[in-house]
Amino acid sequence: MTLEELKKIQGIKIVENDTNIPEGVYSCRIGRFTIVAHDHTSALVVKLFRKLSVYKTLFSFSTLACYLSKEEFFKRSLKTIEEFFNAEEVFFIDTQASFSSKGEELSLDEIKRRYPKIHVRELKNRFYLVIAREKELDEEENLFCQKFLELAESLSEKWNLKGDMQKMKETLEERSRLVEIQKEHIKRMRIIYYVSQAMRSVYDPNNLYRVILLSLVSERGFNFDRAVLLKKDDVTNSLEIVSALGGDVPQEHEELKRYLRRRTLRYTDLVQFLREEALTFSFETSFSERLKQRRFYYRGHPIFERVVLRKSIVRVSGDILRKMGYEVEDVLDAFRNENFVVFPLVGRWDTLGAVVVDGKFSKRPITDLDLDVLKLFSESAGLALESAINYEDLKRKTLDLQRQNELVEKLKNFSESILESLEAAIITLDRENRITEWNKKSEVLFGFRKEQVLGKKLKNLSGFEEIGTIAESVMEKREPVFLNFYKFQEKYFNVRFSPLRNTKTQLLEGVIITIDDVTELYRFEEERKRKEKLSILGEMAARVAHEIRNPITIIGGFVKRMRKHIDDPETLKKYVDIITNELSRLEGIARKVLEYSKEEQVLEFSEFNLNELIKEVYVLFEEKFKELNIDFYFETDNEDLRVKVDRSRIKQVLINLVQNAMEATGENGKIKIKSEDVYDSARVSVWNSGSPIPEELKEKIFSPFFTTKTQGTGLGLSICRKIIEDEHEGKIWVENTEKGVTFIFEIPKTPGKEVRE
Repeated sequence: MTLEELKKIQGIKIVENDTNIPEGVYSCRIGRFTIVAHDHTSALVVKLFRKLSVYKTLFSFSTLACYLSKEEFFKRSLKTIEEFFNAEEVFFIDTQASFSSKGEELSLDEIKRRYPKIHVRELKNRFYLVIAREKELDEEENLFCQKFLELAESLSEKWNLKGDMQKMKETLEERSRLVEIQKEHIKRMRIIYYVSQAMRSVYDPNNLYRVILLSLVSERGFNFDRAVLLKKDDVTNSLEIVSALGGDVPQEHEELKRYLRRRTLRYTDLVQFLREEALTFSFETSFSERLKQRRFYYRGHPIFERVVLRKSIVRVSGDILRKMGYEVEDVLDAFRNENFVVFPLVGRWDTLGAVVVDGKFSKRPITDLDLDVLKLFSESAGLALESAINYEDLKRKTLDLQRQNELVEKLKNFSESILESLEAAIITLDRENRITEWNKKSEVLFGFRKEQVLGKKLKNLSGFEEIGTIAESVMEKREPVFLNFYKFQEKYFNVRFSPLRNTKTQLLEGVIITIDDVTELYRFEEERKRKEKLSILGEMAARVAHEIRNPITIIGGFVKRMRKHIDDPETLKKYVDIITNELSRLEGIARKVLEYSKEEQVLEFSEFNLNELIKEVYVLFEEKFKELNIDFYFETDNEDLRVKVDRSRIKQVLINLVQNAMEATGENGKIKIKSEDVYDSARVSVWNSGSPIPEELKEKIFSPFFTTKTQGTGLGLSICRKIIEDEHEGKIWVENTEKGVTFIFEIPKTPGKEVRE
């Protein structure tokens, strides 16, 4: 029965809710209408109609629940209840959610704050139906609320079951998806395993490059469309393309895929395919030809710097490339694709190169799974490449080492032949001064066989005490020493001590002693000196005759004058003084000539501190230095520089050198004497601030009677050379410096021949 049908019943009237109802009649509200019954029978009909409306509405809700979701059901049913109860708003609240006829989600407390008058009906403290209106609920309305809550309870179980089923369905779908992903993972892992096996079995880097590219492009491998391999160049900080596999156009791509598909069918497994095809594979395309020897400088590059220096995998898209702008124009020009991945080939310590892959023609998106797989492949390929490079390097080094060993063996045999054939005695010592080499000449000269002396200390051999001690000093001071005409037993030798250094580390490993028998040369030299002296004496006689002519002439002239002034005492005294001076001059010439021409002088050797002798010479000239305002300096590197020489003769050398320095520098000049400890010798240098000596006069100044002075015999430096070189077996020379001239002499600290003490 509908409202329209109800209107036709006598005694029943339907009016708007705001219409005044007469007293004493039965009425009830249904939505925005009020049904008025004027008699007892019509009232019973209205009550029955209202109950039927309640159940009819509840039944319609049950029907709605069959095809509506929970949210949609409450949205429509609460709207119906709002109209049925003529309420401001109706709410349904359960333990999981809140619904309203106006689409709001409010808690019970929020509803109470919003509406001053509400009617709350609850079921089992789980479900709440809230009616917001002023008028109290009547019996039918309370019944409606109760039945609706019971319906909501039953529907809740249905919805929960439906939700559980939906969740189970979604879970099943998710698990199915995960299973597929796991299958794909397993498939990819299996591919990585096989590819790694193939890479580990290849030791040629060029073959390995092809294995890597084939595994990336082959359908049985990772099935990318194109792959490019770049090798890192540490010298230029760049990546150079060494190999590429793929096409520039779809036709090339399809041809390559068909070719690989046919080749793959010939092999039973992927490992065999990759390993064997890498040896013979040759499929050139315009893509590989175009990219040959292209180079990308990775420092500062927005893509390759991350790949090489940070060892990161970079997935590139069009948006990313557009943000990078002109900095990646080289990449766009090379690959002509906006979607690709670049990953590094990482060894144990460093990045060895990079690989670029894409899906240009298949349009296959590069997924996170692809990135995970490429990360694993990157590490495996990098280690395999490092091993191949190391193997190639080791192979090359082994061949080099083999050649070097052969060369060393030849050199060893050659060196031994040379050592045994040399006319000089060769002795080598290790760091402990033990003999490690003793050649044939050493056996002949000294009478010890090689097997007798190897491993022994040199200074422990009879007669080699001094040579062994000098060798130890060479080891300590790390500088060579040369002994000229060293007397050993009845012979004379030139002995050279050279530090033996490791050519690579420059560490001192021992000493090489070279000994030349110069006995005959020594005798020839002595004979030459004797003849030279005779020659010099002949020249000296002529020079002496020339030198004494002037004093004799002067003396003769003044003797004649004395005869004329025999009665003039003053004049006679003046002439006598002149004659006396000339006689002193003659005496000096005769003394120097006699000193130079002595065949051999008996020397008296004594041990003393050479520095003290230098100070004595300074005292002799101290007043003269002050008179001429000459600055004198003295330096030494050994305060107790002890020598065993003829003291008076060395003093004479110092006096002559200081006298020459004083005459050369003149007033306001500078003179410096420096003494040095040089292994088994003492060195003294006398510097003056005078003018340099011309190169052509350096040797002549030590010759007898050669002088650049207006006064002098020219024998001073000749006598110095005789004292130093002939009497003390030393050497003397002159050097020009930027600010003056230096005379230097060296003498052995101990005499090399028997001396008188």
